[in-house]
Amino acid sequence: MKSDGDSLRNSPEFARPQSLVIHMLMTIPTIAASGSRSPLPLTFLHGHLAASCFLLLLVPAHPVFASFSENSAGAAAPAAATALSPDSFAFQLGRLAPSPSETESGRFRSDFKVKFPEESPANQGVTAPSYLLQRGEYRGSGFGVLAEMGDIRVSETRNTAKEIAGRGGRFTFQSGHSGNAAKLETFATAGPDGGGPERFLAGATGEISLLQESARFKTIFLSGRESLDKEGRWPDAGARKGQVIGFLAVIDPYRGKLSAEAELDYSAFDRDTADDASADRDSAFRFKLGGGTQLSRYSAIYEKTGPRYRLLTGEGPARDSEGVALGMETAFELHAFEVKLSRYNDNTEKSELYPRLYRYEGVVDYRFKGFDHIPLSLQYRKSFIDSTREPLGTLSKEVDEDAVSARANYLLGQWDLGLRGGLSQRTDRLKNQRESSMTTVTFLPKFAADPVTVAPDFSVKSVKENATNLRTNLYTVNLGVKGSMLEKRLDYEMKGGYRKESNGLPGGDKEVVVAKVKAAYPLPRLFRWSRKQPSLGIRGEYKGSDSRGEERRENDFSLLITLDGGTFL
Repeated sequence: MKSDGDSLRNSPEFARPQSLVIHMLMTIPTIAASGSRSPLPLTFLHGHLAASCFLLLLVPAHPVFASFSENSAGAAAPAAATALSPDSFAFQLGRLAPSPSETESGRFRSDFKVKFPEESPANQGVTAPSYLLQRGEYRGSGFGVLAEMGDIRVSETRNTAKEIAGRGGRFTFQSGHSGNAAKLETFATAGPDGGGPERFLAGATGEISLLQESARFKTIFLSGRESLDKEGRWPDAGARKGQVIGFLAVIDPYRGKLSAEAELDYSAFDRDTADDASADRDSAFRFKLGGGTQLSRYSAIYEKTGPRYRLLTGEGPARDSEGVALGMETAFELHAFEVKLSRYNDNTEKSELYPRLYRYEGVVDYRFKGFDHIPLSLQYRKSFIDSTREPLGTLSKEVDEDAVSARANYLLGQWDLGLRGGLSQRTDRLKNQRESSMTTVTFLPKFAADPVTVAPDFSVKSVKENATNLRTNLYTVNLGVKGSMLEKRLDYEMKGGYRKESNGLPGGDKEVVVAKVKAAYPLPRLFRWSRKQPSLGIRGEYKGSDSRGEERRENDFSLLITLDGGTFL
């Protein structure tokens, strides 16, 4: 007997494209049927299941309506990038009032999206979807409820979690009227592929919006663990554990023309829960003033991040940094200008063990779009580095650098011919002499014709050290080929390069040759139990170097044959 997922894949409506979106005014049996194929992890919070059951109790009994349509969004696509159908509504702050055309029976919306791998000989027998999302929304008088289960994506601030994608659940409740609204949200994910205890992340947010979103206040809390054992035998091998709480306030009375944003965050990060070391705790602060019109944008940012501020996701702001950045951009029909000024320093805690370095930088960008198929850009950058509070025995540092670069691309069909050049020089202001200068020219052609992409590049770089009057030339040639063959069943990638370094001294030449090859062939017929498509692969690497001055030659190579069996659960 075929499962529901097999019947769905074999239905005429699903022949092309290989994705399905079902929008329906649902009854309870319809929701149960759609959830039967969900490969969600068993580590869901019970709160999300309770929230889903709460939504089911709100469903009025009326006939089922279903429609089939195309869905071109990729896996876990952001909600803003997916067009909403007529049967769904935007779940946003300040948009709770029902439209005049909606009836009482239209207050409940259910949205089920599923995407299977592309139909091909390599995917025969693979019935597990690569992406799915079950949504239930209920809108009442002045309030709304949303429950989601499947592949979700969470986007908060850069200092908390810029973007989190995983398989899990999310529950949202919001209420408001007359331009004022409040929203509460909780979520939990179990890693990007939804499997195992290697990574678990949960969070909650609360947001208040006033005066048609002219003022917004938000609190963010995230907590998670990540196993240190590759096989996921957590917590025997210990785990990384992190927490962060953030407070955000945004004032935007002129609808983008002038706005202010302030954020304060506190983090706690434990590198290994199995040891006796305590967690690192620190804070981060950011204030932004900005806005713009149709032709120009401007911004001013002050930010400070402590040296022990860490996030479990590995992203976040630069640690041990404090500074100010100003920016302005203006675009016309053929010309575009951008100016950026910044001043940053490290050693935010004023430690006496090492100096504090100040870096001042100014950048001017110009782009010209007057020629068809030939975009042009020019950039000038000026930077200074000064040191203060030097400990005993540490020399002061005052260095400035000037750099000019230009780039031109010729776009014609499948060809992209790029040419880039740059000139920079570095000066020691304490000694009042030039330290070094560098000149670089790079040619970047690219040819793309499905399913093959060829991308070679050629570069010449010359560096002159003024103290020793020594000039070093570096010549590099690279070639990359990527594509598929055998009816797109065999994916391959090849990279190779040759680099020669010469400084004009006897025996000072050095040559390096590198090569990499990678190929993978799927094996779905042998492993029908796998949710992830297994494959047989080969990986090879080679690196050879020849140092004529040292009369030494080295050759390293490796060849691996891999069998990826996929995921059992």
